[in-house]
Amino acid sequence: MRLSQAILLRLPALLIAGLLWFLSSQSTLPQPKGIFGWDKLQHFLAYGALGFAVGLWAFPSFWKRRPALALLLATLAGSAYGAIDEFHQYFVPGRECDVWDWIADTLGAFLGVLALMLCMRILKMNGKKGN
Repeated sequence: MRLSQAILLRLPALLIAGLLWFLSSQSTLPQPKGIFGWDKLQHFLAYGALGFAVGLWAFPSFWKRRPALALLLATLAGSAYGAIDEFHQYFVPGRECDVWDWIADTLGAFLGVLALMLCMRILKMNGKKGN
């Protein structure tokens, strides 16, 4: 893998993590009225994107040799970032540290990594069909 490819594969996770940190540093965020659980859905989707992007950090050869370990490590990385972010929100006026948000973060990261695995399998199958 060339250096430019490695940077491009890792950049999305850094950008998403930075955006999440910025958003969680805000005292308030706009929320639609009357949608129960909207906050948890936002956490789930945001950390799903982060999980997908974090999964790109692993080399393709690692995904081929140890897919379950790659899934676990990428999920743990997303979950750990979610825990750190929730702790960070404890110190932001108007925000709170919520274990249910962290659970939504972790589930989102897990499903984001699973989505990456599915995409890699589809691309691998399409690559074999083209040969």
